[in-house]
Amino acid sequence: MNEFVLGVMTGTSIDAIDIALLKINDNKPKKLIDFCSKKFPEKLRGDLVSLSTSSITNIHSLSITANNLSLEIAKNINSFLKKQQTRRKIVACGIHGQTITHKPSQGYSIQICNPNLIAESTGFLIVSDFRNRDICRGGQGAPFAPLFHAQIAPKNNVSAFVNIGGIANLSLIANASVEGYDIGPGNCLIDHWCQSKTNNLYDKNGKWAKSGEVVPQLLESMMNEPFFRDKPPKSTSSQFFNSDWLNNHLNRLGLNSNSVKNEDVQATLTELTASLISKAIPKSTNKVYLCGGGINNKYLVERIRFNSDKDFFSTETLGWDPLTIEASCFGWLAYQTINKKKLDLRKITGAKTQGVLGVITP
Repeated sequence: MNEFVLGVMTGTSIDAIDIALLKINDNKPKKLIDFCSKKFPEKLRGDLVSLSTSSITNIHSLSITANNLSLEIAKNINSFLKKQQTRRKIVACGIHGQTITHKPSQGYSIQICNPNLIAESTGFLIVSDFRNRDICRGGQGAPFAPLFHAQIAPKNNVSAFVNIGGIANLSLIANASVEGYDIGPGNCLIDHWCQSKTNNLYDKNGKWAKSGEVVPQLLESMMNEPFFRDKPPKSTSSQFFNSDWLNNHLNRLGLNSNSVKNEDVQATLTELTASLISKAIPKSTNKVYLCGGGINNKYLVERIRFNSDKDFFSTETLGWDPLTIEASCFGWLAYQTINKKKLDLRKITGAKTQGVLGVITP
C-alpha cells in the first residue's frame, strides 16, 4: 500500500527550509514526489544564527525564535501542498528542527521548533526531537543519514555515501551492514569565512577558493585536530567547528590579513574538507555517492576527486536529487516512528540497543 510522508530539514548552514514529499511502500522510500527549498526570512535567519553561535542563550529568545521558525515551516508546508493531490494521504511529517547545540557527551542535543504549533497550523501528525532518544541509548545522536542511504543504495554492492552539509558524514553500506559517522566540517567553515569576508552566503562553485592558494602550515595545523583521529562512532557540529576554532589556528600561527590573503584561507578550508572526505573513504569501497549542498561547490568536488582514486557519483544516478536526501531522510524516519519500527544505530551512532526514535505530536 502506498502512503505519503513529509520531511522537513533546516541544516546547519541556516539558509533554507527544505521540504520533501515521499511515497512509502512496504516501509521503503519508493519515490520523491516533490521537493521545495525556501530561503529563511532575513530576521529569522539572523535570530537562528545568534542562537547557534551564542554560548549563553536567553530562554525567552529561544522560545520566541522556535515559534517563529515553526510558523515559517508551517506556512511553507501549506503553500507547498497547494498543488498536491495527496494532502489527505499524508500520514506523518518529520521535522528535524534547527540545531542550536549538539553535545552528546553531556547527554543532550537541541533542535528547536514547536511541534505543537506546526501540528495546529498544518493538521498533520508531527514527529520531532529524533536525536535525544538515541543519545539516551548511549549513542551520539548523529548521523542518521546512513539509515536512509542504505534504503536507496544499490543492492548486492559495497558502496559509500558522503553527505556534504554543514558537517560532512560518511555511510558505508555492504549488503545488510550499515555503518557511518561524522567526518568533520563540510560546508560550515567554508561558508563562515565567505560570509565574514564577503557579502555572499556561500562560495558559488568554489570560485573564490579556486582563486587562492592553500596555506600549508594552516592546513597541517587544522588536520591535527584530535577529533579527526578519534575512532567511530563519533559526531560533531558547526557549533564546534566554528569561527573560534578557525581563529585559534590562525592566531596560533600568527596569520592575519597582513600575512595571508582571504582567498588563500578559503582555498585552505576547501582543501581541508576535501582531504578529510578523501581520507575517510575505505580502500574496500570503489563507488562513492555524493549528496548534500556541498555537491554544488564544483571546486570542492574537483578537489575531492583529485585527492582520491575512487569513482564518485551524484545520488541523482540512483534516482534521488542530492539536495533532497536529508529532508527525505526525516520523512522516512517519521514513518518508522509512527509504525514503532526499531532502528539499528549501533554501528553508526554507537547506541547500545535498537529502538524507536522521535517524539509524536498528534
